[in-house]
Amino acid sequence: MIGVNHNGKKDSYDALEIADKLKSGSYSNNGEKIVFLTFDDGTSTTVTPEILRVLDENNVKATFFLTGQNIERGGQKAKDLIKQEFEKGHAIANHSYSHNYKVLYPQRTLNLEAFNADFKKTDDILKNVLGPHFSTRVIRCPGGHMSWKGMDPLDSYLAENKMASIDWNALNADAEGKKKNAQELADYAIKTSQGKEIVVLLMHDTYGKEQTAKALPQIIKHFKDNGYAFKTLA
Repeated sequence: MIGVNHNGKKDSYDALEIADKLKSGSYSNNGEKIVFLTFDDGTSTTVTPEILRVLDENNVKATFFLTGQNIERGGQKAKDLIKQEFEKGHAIANHSYSHNYKVLYPQRTLNLEAFNADFKKTDDILKNVLGPHFSTRVIRCPGGHMSWKGMDPLDSYLAENKMASIDWNALNADAEGKKKNAQELADYAIKTSQGKEIVVLLMHDTYGKEQTAKALPQIIKHFKDNGYAFKTLA
């Protein structure tokens, strides 16, 4: 089980291909428009249930980049939410255990040994929740791959293991600048997605992101109205 369950495979897309698109900065797709709704830093026991409800109501799938410490913080309820995400056909990906820049990138430079150890802790948690046969080849670097120095060793490691590091090319800005209401978040997501046939939209479902859940119906409607297919990364 690589990232999604059997039923979720029909909505999944090759994450390695999307990683290459993001790296090249080329978001054309022969006229076929696709959007990847991605949520970082979960699972939270407050916001994630509402995100899942909205996704379910709109019959669209998303990719959840999970953080081990937040899973532990949420206890059994958080683990049950991960099972719910997986059973509903959403994709599960790894966003580190600690999300601690000083551990992962001391002096803003990758420490590959610390990075891999940190991500393995979340891998182990996910196997504990979803079963020993679960794995994901999709990761998202805390702060984004684009933000740090000395990332070549990670790129080599990912290539050797056929894994994909996924950043983003659009965002709702729920973690940037001043706190925004739902309308502002939706407007930002729409603005940063303009002119792109492939959209990887960064959002968060961690604690305190209630406005993201409120903005999600409008964001989904925009992409549906503009002919996008909703896909997950696996």
